[in-house]
Amino acid sequence: IVGSISIVGFSLPHTAFQDSSHMPMEPISFVFADRATVPGWLGVDVQDEILQHLLDVKPDRILLITDETVDSLHGNYFSALLKDRGDILGETGHSDAAERMPEVDKFILPCGDACKSWANLTALMEWAFRVGATKRSLVVAFGGGALMNVTGLFASMLYRGSKLVYVPTTLLAMHDVTTSLKTSICFDGRKNNIGTFYAPLKILIDAAFCRTLPRGELFSGIGELAKNA
Repeated sequence: IVGSISIVGFSLPHTAFQDSSHMPMEPISFVFADRATVPGWLGVDVQDEILQHLLDVKPDRILLITDETVDSLHGNYFSALLKDRGDILGETGHSDAAERMPEVDKFILPCGDACKSWANLTALMEWAFRVGATKRSLVVAFGGGALMNVTGLFASMLYRGSKLVYVPTTLLAMHDVTTSLKTSICFDGRKNNIGTFYAPLKILIDAAFCRTLPRGELFSGIGELAKNA
């Protein structure tokens, strides 16, 4: 990749996709006409900053939803939040840090459009109530476009609208899906025929995920980016 790539007004140098090239997060805004303006942040190798953004919401529980491929590649990305609370409590059995840490539950969906089904939406709902999700819980969509579609629909329905954060892992999702309020699943052989319009609370982009994308998928995202520019 030569030169730089611009995502929603933020320029990423080509070195951002090579080895370690930390770039602190910078704020950006996603404006959806007169429907909503969603705050976003974009950087490279910004795992700690993303985790802090989630904790800043002060949820009682984080519902982390991802897919099989993303979990195999980046399953430890949220490991600091997935630590056993006993590790934080220590010998005394009490810790202010532990009290501030939300419970984290993870649900792994199939990859691609296979995740956008009525069965998976139902499974997400059953799982949320089984683990004790409340109106204070935070839904985190960690994956590509299809994953964010079904997770967004799930969040829009849970308690008639739950807090939602997108953490996209593909270049296409970083600029295309995150710039639309559409959520959806596919039902009865039809594509995207059940859905809502729903705004996330935040959009957090770590461009370092692009390093693990297949070359073809990366250039497909660049092509869509050029088309939408």
